[in-house]
Amino acid sequence: MELSPVLLVNPALPILINYDEKAGTFAKDRPGFYIELLDELASRAGFSWRKSYGAFNPFEYVSNATVTEMLVWSVNAYDFSFTEWIRQIDRIQLGIAFPKGFSDNSLILIARNNRASENSSFNIFSFTGPFDYFVWLSIIGTIIFTGIVYRWVSKNYSLGQKTMQPCDDNVRRKVPGVNIFYAALAATGHVEFSPVTHGERILVVSLCFWSLIVIAAYTANLASVLISKEQANYPSVAAGMPVCVTKGLAISSKLKKSYPNANIIEVEGIHQKYDHLFEGKCDLVADYAAGFEFMRLNKTLNPDCSLEWVGRAVDVGSGGPANIVDAGVYCTSLVGNVFDYYMEDMHRDGFIEKAKERLFNSVATHSCPKQAETEASPDAEESSQLTMVDMGGIFLVHGIACVLGLLISYTQRCWDRRTKEHDSGVHQNEITDDYVSIDTEEDIVCLGDGIVSSQKIGSGYF
Repeated sequence: MELSPVLLVNPALPILINYDEKAGTFAKDRPGFYIELLDELASRAGFSWRKSYGAFNPFEYVSNATVTEMLVWSVNAYDFSFTEWIRQIDRIQLGIAFPKGFSDNSLILIARNNRASENSSFNIFSFTGPFDYFVWLSIIGTIIFTGIVYRWVSKNYSLGQKTMQPCDDNVRRKVPGVNIFYAALAATGHVEFSPVTHGERILVVSLCFWSLIVIAAYTANLASVLISKEQANYPSVAAGMPVCVTKGLAISSKLKKSYPNANIIEVEGIHQKYDHLFEGKCDLVADYAAGFEFMRLNKTLNPDCSLEWVGRAVDVGSGGPANIVDAGVYCTSLVGNVFDYYMEDMHRDGFIEKAKERLFNSVATHSCPKQAETEASPDAEESSQLTMVDMGGIFLVHGIACVLGLLISYTQRCWDRRTKEHDSGVHQNEITDDYVSIDTEEDIVCLGDGIVSSQKIGSGYF
């Protein structure tokens, strides 16, 4: 069977199609990546194409046409078009089918890696990066508030009670700000509180759980904040950061549709947008993943290996052949289904990957370290500060526990007072060497081993 494909030739990229327009033939030694794939596809599917094909530079003959218009013309004039066509909804609605593709045409952003200059600046407050300022203020406020509440709970229950407490603990309670100090220690994971009542125990347990969550969240976010550089991403595009794209490609329309306020700079040619990036005319380049791999290995376009994929990939998909949907007259739909099957087969047995490796090895003019998977992965997420939207829940839980501790303290005090009224005949005045009692009107202060002194309870210290 003889099929008639159309091949869109770009003279600037002979590595894809090495075509001599004057002679009307392809190079015998290195015909190009597309020709190698098309020959293998024809061999597996059982058709021929070299006697009836079209090959031309579309931008030279149809300079004012859009890419979609060229696609519609090519699939209607020929049996199929063999290049890296992108599957889009508007094209599918025009009755165009897209069999299995052979290149990664996911939309990505490329920027220059300025990590060296970024890391040269010293920031004394870099350790505060995991949280925003409001979270830090909330942490400080929670420590002070917890110390005050703990003092209220302890003092509220102590009034009117004869509770045996260690002498050293009584001294600690009289030190100004000691409970706030203990709360600050607990925020670091070190607990010095000696809770006696149920209210105090609830406060300490809640404070320890709050500290556990805050410390875990800080630790988890600290490493990524300190070791990762600030990377541009799609919110940067939406904010108006200049982005260079090749004029006429689907990338431009995708970005304009997704980000109406984006600052899109359209340039002629495939390489020129990278020149603009190095010249500082734009901060980002939007390109396909497969195209970026070519540019990354090109010493002319990437002399210092500073080009870097930033953010995640969007519109993840592949580029490949296209044909018109026709099941009745020319049966090109059957051609598309056959292509889909054999292209999948070429992926499965590794033919396409091996062809790509040969392609990259033939065009690489220098070697750049492969970008880390965590940075280039489509699923990689940008590290950011945790806000109260993320951390507010644990603060709320701790606040509720503080209120609950106060309520239990008052309830226990009222209950013990009623019990004392019914049991007024029982009175204990024993003072041991290690423990002292706290009267309703007096606070016992330890002066030394076996020596105590009484003084009026004042307003107390936090």
